[in-house]
Amino acid sequence: MILEQKLVEAKAKQRDQLIKAIIGLITVSLLCAVVILFISYGHINDDTEVVSLSNTIEIEQNILAVSPIQSQIVPDEQLRQSYINALSYYENALRPELNKIDLEKWDQARSQRLVLLEDEALSKFSVADYVGAVSSIEELKQLAQAMITDSQRAFEQVLSSAQSAYDADSYDDAKFQIANALMLDITSIEAEALSTKIDKLPEILALVEEVNTARVENKPEKELNLINELIKLDPEREAVVKRKQVLIDSINNTNFNSYIAQSYQAIKQGNAGKAKQKIIAAKNIFPNRQEVGDAVRALQELEKKQHLKRYQQKAQSAIASDDWVTAKKQLELALREQTNDKVIQNTLIKATSIIALNNEFEQQLKNPYRLSNKQLASRMKDKTIQASALVDASPSLNKNTQKLSHLIDSMTKKISVEIVSDNQTNILVRGVGVVGITQLKTIQLIPGRYTFEGKRKGFKSKLIEVLIPYDQTSYRLSIQCDEPI
Repeated sequence: MILEQKLVEAKAKQRDQLIKAIIGLITVSLLCAVVILFISYGHINDDTEVVSLSNTIEIEQNILAVSPIQSQIVPDEQLRQSYINALSYYENALRPELNKIDLEKWDQARSQRLVLLEDEALSKFSVADYVGAVSSIEELKQLAQAMITDSQRAFEQVLSSAQSAYDADSYDDAKFQIANALMLDITSIEAEALSTKIDKLPEILALVEEVNTARVENKPEKELNLINELIKLDPEREAVVKRKQVLIDSINNTNFNSYIAQSYQAIKQGNAGKAKQKIIAAKNIFPNRQEVGDAVRALQELEKKQHLKRYQQKAQSAIASDDWVTAKKQLELALREQTNDKVIQNTLIKATSIIALNNEFEQQLKNPYRLSNKQLASRMKDKTIQASALVDASPSLNKNTQKLSHLIDSMTKKISVEIVSDNQTNILVRGVGVVGITQLKTIQLIPGRYTFEGKRKGFKSKLIEVLIPYDQTSYRLSIQCDEPI
């Protein structure tokens, strides 16, 4: 916009001057034409007048062709265009680079010279002094380019010095150098970023001092915490980053060894829970270290012993309570922990036998009349003899054995059964034998379930289901066929 405005103003002045020159030229040409016509009027006829008019026009054209002003139009236009091109390059290419520099602060003399040359070039152009205008604009370009080159070279130097000062923790020098860098290029993102880092340097240096103190005091964990804060402020400090890893390795080794030692101490004290916690903590640091595996095996051995002891205690408690089902479960768990323990094996066999006998005896006691079967009764008698070796260990088995033995005796004793009839009904006991026709008869039957059948000619037969109880000495029943067909 500034360039366009300046060119418009210059063009207006040039146009005014050109119009005035053309008007003067035309006036002179017309005066010459009048003089020639006046002289020719008296000597030349009308036909010649036409020719003279034509000659006059040709003369005017010749005058215009050799006019000094007209002869300067072409070269001036070239100079004018050269000025415009030079000014455009200055405004579009050089001035943006100059605007990055704080010119007054950096080089006041050359900065003022720039302003002077710019005004001088424009002034000469405005009065159509194109030679002078081009000369001034070219000098302006050269000066601008020289200042840009010098500033860029100086910028690289002071930026490098600022970085070096920062790396050396020299705050005042770094601050001074970065200020110079920003003076030479106020748009530099790199310089701005470094300036931000330099502003944090006092805080960083304070942390560095604390880190060094913690290191001297041999407080690695405190030093590591401070280093972490320091890295947040300046993550590019390689020495600090390396020191962090050294501290981490040292702390991890110390903690790992401590956790392993504590786990063994807890194992020695029988504290499996604490030992497990310490092993996990050590494993989180170095999961593949042999020490972890060794501690795990030691813990497993402790847990195995503790489990065995707990199962045995529960088994003994259950045995004392005559709870052989629970005892059997605990003994089986104990045997898993110590498979070759003969005591546990024998006790488990004993428990299994007591449980089996008790279950079988209880089933028979619930269905006592099954023992009317001689084979079953004989087998159960053998079982009671087998149980007699275990009754001292189980009150419940002792009780069931006595009940079953008594029941077996009762089921083998015959009961007197008195049969009452009408002396006309023929009576039989299915599966046992014939009673016959009787009015009153007593037979002997062992306890159990029987079916009495009565038959009489001309009358419906009669069936009677009878349970001869084992806990009574006698039984009476009446059977007669008294319902005609």
